[in-house]
Amino acid sequence: MNQTKRKKRTQKRKRRKKIPYIIVLVILVYFISRMPSLLMASSNSTYPVQYGKIEKNFEVTGYVVREEKVFTSLGSGEIKYFVDEGKKVSKGEKLAEVYINESDEGTRKDLATINLRLENIKESQNSKGVFQGDIEKIKNQIQRLILSIQQDIKDQRYDRIDAMRSELEDLLNKQSIIAGEKSFSGKNLSELEEQKTRLEEKVNASVQVIYSDSPGFIALGSDGLEELLNYKTITDINSDQLKMIEDSKMEHASMEAKEGAPIIRIVKNYKWSLIVSLSKEQSAGMEKGNALRIRPVGQNKELRAFIREVIAEEDNNIIVFDLDEFVDNIYNIRKLTVDIIRNKYEGTMIANSSIVEKDGIKGVYTVDVTGTVQFKPIKIKTSNLEYAIVHDGYFEKKSDKDAEKTEKVATINLYDEVVTKGSKVKEGQRIR
Repeated sequence: MNQTKRKKRTQKRKRRKKIPYIIVLVILVYFISRMPSLLMASSNSTYPVQYGKIEKNFEVTGYVVREEKVFTSLGSGEIKYFVDEGKKVSKGEKLAEVYINESDEGTRKDLATINLRLENIKESQNSKGVFQGDIEKIKNQIQRLILSIQQDIKDQRYDRIDAMRSELEDLLNKQSIIAGEKSFSGKNLSELEEQKTRLEEKVNASVQVIYSDSPGFIALGSDGLEELLNYKTITDINSDQLKMIEDSKMEHASMEAKEGAPIIRIVKNYKWSLIVSLSKEQSAGMEKGNALRIRPVGQNKELRAFIREVIAEEDNNIIVFDLDEFVDNIYNIRKLTVDIIRNKYEGTMIANSSIVEKDGIKGVYTVDVTGTVQFKPIKIKTSNLEYAIVHDGYFEKKSDKDAEKTEKVATINLYDEVVTKGSKVKEGQRIR
């Protein structure tokens, strides 16, 4: 009896020892069965369908053309500017002076001294001095005498007129001696005025004063291409001339001028042009009067440009674009690299690597909530090397039953989960 009980206890202990092994075996079998799905999931990434845009564009470097006028120096000398670069000026505004080296610095100093002395003398004459009472008395006598002469002439009493005229001349002479040109200050004033006139003539002959002849924006420096790249005559340019200006550089403004050197420029407005040389393929479809968008490289802002002229040449076409939108520092930019945007599409965007063909129908594989792969047909609007813009929700195609009719085909929607590499999965496969 005791032996039987011991045998049963031994068997129970053996069974209990086997239970952990059985549990481990079950877990191991489960993971082995899931291994293909796990491996497949790790090799097939997915992404949500999102809204995006694709541009058909190409990059090109062109030359900026402005409506501007350059003022040059008549000789070598020092420049004094009265306006800052970028400032808007009106017609007739003083822009700069060039003190040509032939001018004597001492002459300008003498002129300044004389102007100061003239100002002091005139202030002294206008102040109340020791002769003020005599001056007023003589003025009153002169006034009364003039009235008497006028009355005698009116009454035709001519016998006293000669005597009164002589008396009037004496009074006027006294007035001149006390406060007029015959006084000390008067003589000094007359001489100084003459000296001032002579010095001004001398200084003006050696100072070039530059005034704006039209309203516009101020620009300093020059690259010497203002005449060739002229806003009004740019349509006469050719490829050989464009090649000549490739290495041009802007010469910055200086405080010293040389004869014939540019001093200052007036850019008349924000209107400017961009001239580019394009291949026949790049310029295909571009016609005079067409509008398109361009974007300076490195910037997000797009500019609206109108084609003013298409200059056809043997191997390429020269395109002149007109623009009227401001670009920072445009009055100093000559060479500008831009993206020319031929077309722009926006909509539901997917990766090209997701697109597969099944039974002659293009589509992608989406993943549902259970992790199962499903094929959905698509219709492409446009694409580039990496992405495609496709219809979402549904698209229409010709009916298989009646070629004259169309039918709606359900397709992907925004935020659907799409397999990145469509060729790596199959319909109905679970990838997670």
